[in-house]
Amino acid sequence: MIPTSIKGPDEIAHAHAVVPSWNGAHLLPECLRALAAQTAPLWVTVVDNGSTDGTADLVAREFPSVQLLRLPRNAGYGRANNEAMRSVAAEFVVLVNNDVELSPDWLSRMLAAATAQPSCGLFCGTLVFRDDPSVVNSTGIEIDFFGRARDRDFGLPLRDLQRQDGPVLAVTGGAALLRTSMLRTVGLFDPAYFAYYEDVDLSLRAKASGFGSYYVRDAVARHRFGASFGPGSARQRFLLGRGHLRTVGLHEPIAKAAWLIPLTMAFRIAVKAPSELLRRRPMHAVAEVRAALSGGWSAATALAERIGRR
Repeated sequence: MIPTSIKGPDEIAHAHAVVPSWNGAHLLPECLRALAAQTAPLWVTVVDNGSTDGTADLVAREFPSVQLLRLPRNAGYGRANNEAMRSVAAEFVVLVNNDVELSPDWLSRMLAAATAQPSCGLFCGTLVFRDDPSVVNSTGIEIDFFGRARDRDFGLPLRDLQRQDGPVLAVTGGAALLRTSMLRTVGLFDPAYFAYYEDVDLSLRAKASGFGSYYVRDAVARHRFGASFGPGSARQRFLLGRGHLRTVGLHEPIAKAAWLIPLTMAFRIAVKAPSELLRRRPMHAVAEVRAALSGGWSAATALAERIGRR
């Protein structure tokens, strides 16, 4: 594999970027140009996740130094990343959504933080909105009492951001640096997540194995929020709801998960779905019911496996 950016004959790329893309040919050029502009060297692989929009031709024609991994169908975010990460030989993996553009010094700042924080296995920076870079999209992930993952500092004006470098509960997979040594210990993304919450699950598994997550304030990236599934779409609602329930089953204390799973299912079916019908959004109502049933089953299965291992 050929690095997209080598600044001198003696430099070695310690990082390998993985960019999954499903019908994202219109997003890739800016993402890949930002990767090529990094001040630290790295290799890049684009995982064409069963696209039908000419993604493969675009990469071959305009970015010949980028490795292309083509999948026959859309395998989802986690599985697509896993396919590429299995062959990564570098010390670090850089996960980048196709709708994210990294600042030129993003990687160098991340690598510096990784050197300074050897006990941490996952690193994230400051995501801002591409359409309005003065507003924060995320500084990492936090989880509320009901097990819902939320972007920390979402919607905060960047000028008001007081947060400094430090530990964070979980990283967002939109732009993250992962130690491959951590992945060898903890494993890759759980393939049961199609999209959303797989980054939370990986961060929590890493934490349980002694690998912390760390936030690097000055590593900035711009994000086209919701470009893959559409912000607030029925598809996004289903995937978020299902991922939330599975994560509850996997990571909340067993006694808490035992009541939180049925409560969350009931809330989605009896409250959220009717609310969507009143708003004349029948597809969103269906998504809530599907999320409750599919996510509830996945969560209950995960919880039963945990109980069986005790």
